[in-house]
Order: sequence, then C-alpha cells, then structure tokens
Amino acid sequence: MASSRTPSLRKHLVPHQKLWLNWDGAFLMGPRYLRFLAAVDQTGTIRAAGQMVGWSYRTCLNRIRQMERVLGARVLATTRGGRAGGSARLTEAARRLVRVFARWQREVDRLSHRAFHRNVPPR
Repeated sequence: MASSRTPSLRKHLVPHQKLWLNWDGAFLMGPRYLRFLAAVDQTGTIRAAGQMVGWSYRTCLNRIRQMERVLGARVLATTRGGRAGGSARLTEAARRLVRVFARWQREVDRLSHRAFHRNVPPR
C-alpha cells in the first residue's frame, strides 16, 4: 500500500542541464569536448587525452577536425609521432574557448542550483 506521506522533492530530484556552444549556428563544442581539450592540455597527446575521456583515437581526430571546420581555425598544434612520440598542445583559440566554456558552465551550474533550491520546496 502506498504511503500517505509525500516524499521530499529535494531528496530525490537533482537538477541537470545540457550546455553547448554553437558557432554561427553550427555545433562547436559541449562538455565532453571541454574535457577532451583539458585532457590534451594535461597530457600533451591526443591519444592519452582520448584514453582519459574514453574516446578512440579516430573519434578524437574526427572531433578535432569538426571543431576546426566549424571554427575556421586550428584547435591543436601537433607534431607527428614515431619513435620519439608525437605531441599536441592547444592553440590560443582553443585555450580561449576552454576558458569561456568552463567559466560559463560554472556560472550556469551555480545559478541553476540556486534557482532549483529557491523553487523546489524542502518538503
């Protein structure tokens, strides 16, 4: 038999929102791209960054090409691999995008949680 008590909404509900950036109407990047670019910055290679975010090397290359096509600018500066191993680093354009997206995401999260707690009763 169902309980006559109403469960606390705050105990069960958790707010989430999806964020992404478009460039002139075309998808540019979302949170996964942000994590990937941050991983490239941290590891210095596309392969290691892909492993950190769970993407294959091919997926990484496709996502990079897509971003560069939409943006009309390079996202990564790379050197070829081989025995010495390759490297990748973010271009200034990519660093700017990472900063903008990360700040925007933090602000949206902060405002979303504030609005949620203001509008969802504790009981």
